[in-house]
This record gives sequence, C-alpha cells and structure tokens, in this order.
Amino acid sequence: MIKIRKPDISFETKAEGDVQILDISGQLDAFTVSDLKNELKKLTDARVSKIILNLSKISYASSTAIGTIVATAQQLRKRKGDLKICGMNDDIRKVFDLVGASKILEIFKTEQEALKSFS
Repeated sequence: MIKIRKPDISFETKAEGDVQILDISGQLDAFTVSDLKNELKKLTDARVSKIILNLSKISYASSTAIGTIVATAQQLRKRKGDLKICGMNDDIRKVFDLVGASKILEIFKTEQEALKSFS
C-alpha cells in the first residue's frame, strides 16, 4: 500500500480594522489548494471585502493555487473590495510573475504596506 502524505499547511486569520489578514504557512500545491479555497470562501461568505494574504511562510505555490487567489481577488473587486499579497520570497514572486498574476494583484513587501494601501 502506498501512503501519500499531505503537505502541511496552516492558516491564521486576524483583523486590522475592516481588513482581514490571512497568514499562510506551508505549501500551496495540488494537495492543499482545496484548503486555501475553503479558507478564502469562509472570508468571502462572511462578506469580508478586504483581504491581505501574507505569504512570508510559504515555501511553494502552484499555478493552481495562484489561480485561486486571482479568482478570489476578482470576486472581491466586483464587490468594491480587493485582495492584496505581502511577504512573498523571491522564488514565489517568480512564479507569480511567470503566470502573470503580478500584473493582476497588488504585491507588497510588508503587511504594513499592504494595510496602508487600503486607506
């Protein structure tokens, strides 16, 4: 029997005013993209319109996961909200650039810069 170990991923949400910050740790890949979708759905179902994803603790991001993030940003923009990214390392940034997500999403170095952009 072959056992496939699901990579570890964890989410922590905190509020800064009307902005929800989702800290993600682990890998965003084919095994964990459904977890990401569920976390983002919880926020959008709760009518949150401003989200920051802190990716400073992410070691890998698949194009599927990035697609989920872009789709959520587009959904929020239809409601006059937005989703912004912060804290990604250079390797993750290259993947965002490669799939064109950097042209669609606002990406900041720090959480504070992303928060200020909502003002």
